[in-house]
Amino acid sequence: MKIETASLLSVLCLCGPVRAQESVASSSATVVLSKSSATIPSASEQDHNGFAYEKPRPLDFIKKFPSDIGDFPKTAFRKENTGVIAVVALTTTILFLGDQRIVDNAKQIGKQLGISRTNYQQTFATIKAPGAKKGLELEGPFDSGSALYFIGDGTIDLSLAAGFLGYGLIKSDNRSLQTSSQIVEALIAGGLALQVIKRSTGRGSPFTTQAHGGTWHMFPNQFEFNRRVASYDAFPSGHLYATMATLTVIADNYPEYTYIRPVGYTLMTALGFQMLNNGVHWASDYPLALAMGYAFGHMAVEKGRKKKNASLEFHPVVFNSGAGILATFRFASGKKKES
Repeated sequence: MKIETASLLSVLCLCGPVRAQESVASSSATVVLSKSSATIPSASEQDHNGFAYEKPRPLDFIKKFPSDIGDFPKTAFRKENTGVIAVVALTTTILFLGDQRIVDNAKQIGKQLGISRTNYQQTFATIKAPGAKKGLELEGPFDSGSALYFIGDGTIDLSLAAGFLGYGLIKSDNRSLQTSSQIVEALIAGGLALQVIKRSTGRGSPFTTQAHGGTWHMFPNQFEFNRRVASYDAFPSGHLYATMATLTVIADNYPEYTYIRPVGYTLMTALGFQMLNNGVHWASDYPLALAMGYAFGHMAVEKGRKKKNASLEFHPVVFNSGAGILATFRFASGKKKES
């Protein structure tokens, strides 16, 4: 039976009685005795849900994302993941066989619901530096279709990362700072891996072709790819990848907020529907994107925190009437209960 939170607190008094109203002044010396060895805990660590979070270094995600790409094949193709690989391959094949019908039905449903087939955003403002010829264009949705498509545009993912960064800096919250860094790490690492697949498979989006079920151009000319991106980059979906990766990072780091995954999956369902409705993706573009989003998101989280093990801590303490030792036993839970 898993014990979520438990602690044993005892004080071994060495000199004189201790009254309840007396104040306690703890010394700075702290020794942690674990099952394996004695360690000094890092003062920079913060505990949440059984994990220790250290403050990430500036641009820590740049240092980590190359190893994520290298570790992905080794992690994905482990023996225990055979079932997941089989499910992804099977669902992709089944959806591929029905791709054209699924897209046609989605467009019909979208028409009935009055959802536009918009596959772009509108520029609302442009920020220019003094003397600059070009500026930063601020884009956003302007109708029902663009609003649904905006869910996976990338702006929301980066805005969430910026929000966690701001909160973490203001509140000195390492978990929030790690979440921000991990989101960007997963977006970069998986985004590059996705590009390799896209530029190798060369699948065209539904709106670019009249061919039943679409077209594939294996290992296309890269200059032609860059010139007509939509005709080659449908598989797998980058929008769904980014959304799944961001959702995984947030949900893994904040499991106490149980609504995160249901809300995220609902939004991804709406996004997936709209990309069929507007002809940007085929349904078979989705399974691999979702699997990769989860894998890279989870990988970033695991590298950004450490699991706390059961430990026995002894703290020298000084009372007004004497001295003693504060002993705390903590199971692998994450929370420490004082009494």
